[in-house]
Amino acid sequence: MALFTAAALPAQASTGPAVTVPGGTPAATGQSFTATGLTVTVNRDGYTVTKPAVKPVITKTTTNSATAAAGSTAAIAPTGTIVNTGAGDIRWPIAGSIRVSSPFGPRLAPCGACSSIHQGADITPGAGTPIGAVAAGTVRISGTHPEYGQYVIIDHQIDGQTISTLYAHMIFGSSPLRAGQSVAVGQLVGLVGNTGASTGAHLHLQVMLGGTTPIDPIAWLTANAGRTL
Repeated sequence: MALFTAAALPAQASTGPAVTVPGGTPAATGQSFTATGLTVTVNRDGYTVTKPAVKPVITKTTTNSATAAAGSTAAIAPTGTIVNTGAGDIRWPIAGSIRVSSPFGPRLAPCGACSSIHQGADITPGAGTPIGAVAAGTVRISGTHPEYGQYVIIDHQIDGQTISTLYAHMIFGSSPLRAGQSVAVGQLVGLVGNTGASTGAHLHLQVMLGGTTPIDPIAWLTANAGRTL
């Protein structure tokens, strides 16, 4: 719980034990994963900054029942609203095409307080865009953090294992979710914002095996989105 502080963290990564994300132990215990070839370090600073130089566009087939707002004062959809009505029990968090401004993995640290190991992916659909839960699950934590800003962690049971998703930098007050709450796939998590340690409106998305070990969320969603569980 005390891994992240408001102080600037070193931008260079070093080898160390697996990272612990805010929110404590995942909902399900006694399960394990092996992430082949994945190196996780303790020097991850826990937040991201948009990196305009890298902007791959990923096209996917989904629809959205809510219109993305242009600014950070977008209206908040009520609790339970399904904002991503795409097919499958696993879905992308944003409807339509997405732009990834900073992908998962090693990178040049984009700022003096940023690490060179990115444990998530930054998606830039525009401020106020509704974010849907990647899969059904239970909210582990919903709150604020000095680096993540408004953020949520959801624990999912997929193929008999715990897989968790983290959504960060949302507009303050835009998430209707509370710890312990059950959510459906596509249900509103919050609205894309610029809170915490962030230089522009974006969604920082993490996918974590066993609730703690980060893997490439774009690769995982590419392989799993649209599946029926």
